[in-house]
Amino acid sequence: MTTLSEGESALADLISKLDLNTDMNEAQTRFHIIDKVLFECLGWSRDEVEVENSEQRKFTDYELGRPRLAILEAKREGKTFEIPAGISKSLISDLPSMMKISEDAASAIKQAQEYCSQRGVAIAIVTNGHQYIVFLASRQDGVSVYEGKAVVFTSLNNLYDNFTIAWQLLSLAGIKERNISRYLVSGESGIPNKLSSKLTSYPVVRYPSETHATLRQLSELFLQDIIENEEVEETFFSECYCESGGLSKYALLSKNILEARYASLFSENEAIPHVAPVKEKKRDNFSPEILAEAIARRPIVLLGDVGVGKTSFVKNLMYNSAHEEFKNAIYIYIDLGSNAALSDDLKAFVLKEIESQLYEKYDIDVNSFKFIKGIYASDIHRFSNGIWGEKKESNPELYETKLLEMLESKTAEKDQHLKRCINGHANSTKKQVIISLDNADQRDFDIQQNAFIIGQELAKEWNSTVFVSVRPQTFFKSKRSGALAAYPHKIFTISPPRIDVVIKKRLLFALSLAEGNVPIEAINYVKINAGNLAQFLKALISSLSKNPELYEFLSNITGGNIRAAIELVTGFIGSPNVDTEKIIRIMNEEGRYRIPLHEFTKSALLGDYSHYNPDTSIAMNIFDISSPDYKEHFLKPILLALLEHPGEHLDNDGFCLTTSLFDELQSLGFTIDQITNSLRSCTNKKLVETSQRVTFEEDVSGTLVGEMPDSFRITTVGAYHLKRWISVFSYLDAMVFDTPILGKNVREELIHNVNSLAIDCRYERAVNFKNYLKGVWGDMPNKPSYFDFNELIEDGNQSFETVKRAISNHEYK
Repeated sequence: MTTLSEGESALADLISKLDLNTDMNEAQTRFHIIDKVLFECLGWSRDEVEVENSEQRKFTDYELGRPRLAILEAKREGKTFEIPAGISKSLISDLPSMMKISEDAASAIKQAQEYCSQRGVAIAIVTNGHQYIVFLASRQDGVSVYEGKAVVFTSLNNLYDNFTIAWQLLSLAGIKERNISRYLVSGESGIPNKLSSKLTSYPVVRYPSETHATLRQLSELFLQDIIENEEVEETFFSECYCESGGLSKYALLSKNILEARYASLFSENEAIPHVAPVKEKKRDNFSPEILAEAIARRPIVLLGDVGVGKTSFVKNLMYNSAHEEFKNAIYIYIDLGSNAALSDDLKAFVLKEIESQLYEKYDIDVNSFKFIKGIYASDIHRFSNGIWGEKKESNPELYETKLLEMLESKTAEKDQHLKRCINGHANSTKKQVIISLDNADQRDFDIQQNAFIIGQELAKEWNSTVFVSVRPQTFFKSKRSGALAAYPHKIFTISPPRIDVVIKKRLLFALSLAEGNVPIEAINYVKINAGNLAQFLKALISSLSKNPELYEFLSNITGGNIRAAIELVTGFIGSPNVDTEKIIRIMNEEGRYRIPLHEFTKSALLGDYSHYNPDTSIAMNIFDISSPDYKEHFLKPILLALLEHPGEHLDNDGFCLTTSLFDELQSLGFTIDQITNSLRSCTNKKLVETSQRVTFEEDVSGTLVGEMPDSFRITTVGAYHLKRWISVFSYLDAMVFDTPILGKNVREELIHNVNSLAIDCRYERAVNFKNYLKGVWGDMPNKPSYFDFNELIEDGNQSFETVKRAISNHEYK
């Protein structure tokens, strides 16, 4: 790799050997001068540079970087650029003057800018081998490209005299760090404030009424908290458990993508463990007999995304599908999530839990002297035959003292003592030991590594069947660099069950609880207050059965996360953004009420706030921008459409190579920074997922950071944003407050009555926002074939008509 010093020496050598009296053509100029400046002086690798790349029958001379970061336009040596006099030591000149004084320079600058605009590249370089003009070909600060400035090196000698600056700006590292932008640009980014900044206070929580608060508490009890109650747990899993892997008929993605949920965790060139789904179409891969196998004395890894039902799978084994095996086993369930959160010593916590559960569930007191004497009978026998055995008759007190000291030393080693106790009892009773380490993936990475190590020790040394539940990204990272790297595993993937089936069963179960049909002593005191909840649940159950749009919403927007789906339903029941009193009143009077989709999605979009809050909402604002570039409003929709559109750019599992994504989106004029920001933010909001299930962390400046993965694919969450939400009233009504509006006139219109939540004001804002977006889309010069915003707007017009009619009839909240 070339260093700055080596590059400076190489440039001196090049200058000394050049014949200044030649007039080389463009090809000779490139070969004899430009190639040497790039590859020998400025440290570029040929692997990082494309030459003669064609798009729309136009060829670029050099594209620097992968993905491309700069375009260099080469001219022949004899085409000298006239440079305005008086360039300062900072090497900066203004483009208008340069283009005015030199027609050759103006032509080359326009050509380079056009190529950059077509390919989404921010930096342009124009050179004849000796002179180098470097400028920003894509501005995001509100300044026209041709009104900007350029860095100019007037000759190779001038380049040599200022080589440190040239290296900082034009080397591989300098281009990647965008140093040219900081060198040429100062001031604000030019993005106007969002409409939310004009609100009197933001974000504002909508405080629930007494009815809302009561329903929220009861719904959380009956839909979420009650399953933790030991009285109801077995009944719950008997009535509510749904098999893993059911493909929803409401999913907006193809079945092959849903079936390949855990595909591409590993690259093709690395050894991978055996991974199998717990259930396939025609058979169960995870049969109860597996519990009786040694599994090579290694943990059974249950691999699944957050909320897909890893915990439920094990508990269902215990209560239903492997009931006899668990009944005849010593089963220890250890929650490493919330229960262990306050423990610094994970191993000590696990051992304490094992000791506690042995006593509470199996009446095994590992500290009982009688039990200890039985477990260590062989040790006591050996002790009595040892040197202190001679004192058993002659000095029984001394013998007993020494015996107790020996037993005390044995029990002091807590892990060895517990292993001896549990194995001794298992052997004497002919019972198997099953240990489940659950929710390790709720802890930080170091804790997860310790959990894996503990699981391995329990499986190998304790002769136990051990379950360890992990998320794909945790497993991927651990397998490559952590505690799982050293040995293979038996791995079963847990795919989510059908959301619609889960929701239906859970709501019916909650209704039985609310109506008192499931006798539970612990909740008797709330039954008197559960009448309104029962009515609301009936309305919800009936609406879901008659309105498939609701199930489609729940199935897609939660991405298979059962926990999130239940939380959405719970949140809707007690949402201050829902007219709960109206629903209950109509149910009491008429016995039926059909919940429309917009009521449900409004609750999901806003949560407990009066306006959309990107930090708390499950929804993402796909129209948000990171630069004052009108077309960026459509970058995320185009990205989602590209990943959703079938074609050769997608593999069999629906993944698109990151390099292909950048190439396509840059060809539409989007920059590296814009694309990178969109991919990272869409990933963290679950609209897309990476091949290794990574997410991105935020640095101190608020920038999302982390290594870019190999490939991406769309999720059902992204598909719902793209196909359903993008053009409907409820979504645009929410997102207008979170989108920077670049058009001044539109901004001023939207500010009118900005604090009003009246439906007529909301309707007017949403219409203006929609028209603004339609105008931006209409002005975009380079539209992809796979995305048409106008078609989607047509699909969403019905939702606006519904609101308009409801306003006229005074029916809409």
